[in-house]
Amino acid sequence: MTANELYEECFARVWPKLKLLFAEKEVVINLDFGKGHDLDVEADLALVRRVMEIVFKSALTQTLRGTEIKLVVGSIDSNFALSIRDHGPGMEEHQYDELYSAQKLRELGVSCKLKSNKFSDFPQDHGTSVRIVFN
Repeated sequence: MTANELYEECFARVWPKLKLLFAEKEVVINLDFGKGHDLDVEADLALVRRVMEIVFKSALTQTLRGTEIKLVVGSIDSNFALSIRDHGPGMEEHQYDELYSAQKLRELGVSCKLKSNKFSDFPQDHGTSVRIVFN
């Protein structure tokens, strides 16, 4: 299964649970395809769905009304990779675990890298980016 196909299958199961929440906040998801998106990957489908639901909910709570959440699907060394970028106010490093469940994601067996630009420091490019690689 390619990274694109894996994403589409998991998104189709996760989205119905979240669609109304995104609509209420007027937030859209924009999908882009990154490096390795058309390559075969290995990943636990149930784990990918669970992680997608966690990070989509987290991104939704952080992003501002009427903005977008950007997703990039790809692969790294035959592992499924997903990057999520919200447009919230940004956060301090100590808030990552609480808001994006970074420690919980690591316990589930995924690599997770977070970066945040606070609004006060980057008014034109604020928000948080999360890159997840399913090992």
